[in-house]
Amino acid sequence: MNTIIIPTTQNIELEYPVAHIGDRILSGLIDLGVLVAYTWFWIWLLQNYQTHDNWEDYATDTIYLLALLPAMTYSLWTESWFQGRTLGKKLMNLRTIRLDGASPGFSEYALRWMLRIVDIWVTASVLLPGLIGMITISTGKKGQRLGDISAGTSVVKMRLVTTFSDTIFVETQASYQVNFPEISRLSDRDISILKEVLDAGTKNDNPVLIQKLANKVQAVIGVQSTLPPDQFLAIVLKDYNFLFRD
Repeated sequence: MNTIIIPTTQNIELEYPVAHIGDRILSGLIDLGVLVAYTWFWIWLLQNYQTHDNWEDYATDTIYLLALLPAMTYSLWTESWFQGRTLGKKLMNLRTIRLDGASPGFSEYALRWMLRIVDIWVTASVLLPGLIGMITISTGKKGQRLGDISAGTSVVKMRLVTTFSDTIFVETQASYQVNFPEISRLSDRDISILKEVLDAGTKNDNPVLIQKLANKVQAVIGVQSTLPPDQFLAIVLKDYNFLFRD
């Protein structure tokens, strides 16, 4: 299973599974069903209420165009309004995200929408609709069609591989007081390793490992503490998050 690591605020990295091509195809078929139903409804409505006596040809064409415009731009306006989701994506629990962790904007959604012509419709008349998109999604590790590559986006399954408890994030109050300002000597990588080892020691009930970790951290930052090692390390994590949460 390919995954994507998305950076967020507070030095947190969240890992999501890349949407499987089968999920994306099924999502697209759901959206296609919605569009077909919408289109046929308008065709039926206009044909039943149109009379040749009071409808000029140009007026008819204009009304058809205005009626079908939402269908033509369906993926653009739904993803823009619903934070990277169409109806099909919502039902399949998928979402379009930016790889840099920022929220996609209209320009990213527009670029993805425009390149659907290449990804999906270029091969529709001679081979298989979506063939180019399926090839690029299947061969790349980030599950990107050409529109995603150009926009710096991907489609992921909204099921976290990592959770906040797996990261270095520890919630602190605005009134929190830092106990060990010396932890500024540590890097994000140091804290990530600290959190990982502490979690392993706690899960496996290994106080020796936790004690060694506490001794190492104290030696590196140049402090001495009489606190129990697990309590000391928990405070170090809180101090770090409070100091560097922005």
